[in-house]
Amino acid sequence: MQQYVFHSASGKRYVPFLVALVIMTLLSACGSRVVSVRFKVNSAPEGAYVLYQIQATGAECAGKWIYIGNTPLQGMYQFNRDQLRKNDKIALRVMQQGYMDQTKEWVGSSFYEEAKGKGVIFWTPDMIPAGVK
Repeated sequence: MQQYVFHSASGKRYVPFLVALVIMTLLSACGSRVVSVRFKVNSAPEGAYVLYQIQATGAECAGKWIYIGNTPLQGMYQFNRDQLRKNDKIALRVMQQGYMDQTKEWVGSSFYEEAKGKGVIFWTPDMIPAGVK
């Protein structure tokens, strides 16, 4: 069995460097187009419904509110990098009977930057009783 070994002009072997370079190239070319974002949503009183919405061109669920759980909620959601473009919007909504709905909206890139910078999207909305003027 013949084994090929590459040598530099100085005679040093650089196979490990070549292998590492090829692996890094393949990983960057085939890198995941998915971004994981952690978030925590609280409310007082607890038990509010939490929904999210993506307003993105081309997204299957664009414009639809999707239920993700009740407060207190901790989770991780994977977004397609294309959904985090500058013009796309991501919104969280908290709803509870007897209280006004609360919504927080981010431009896709700011949502990702906040999650990346803080390590989590954290939101505790002020629950305002319905009918209060």
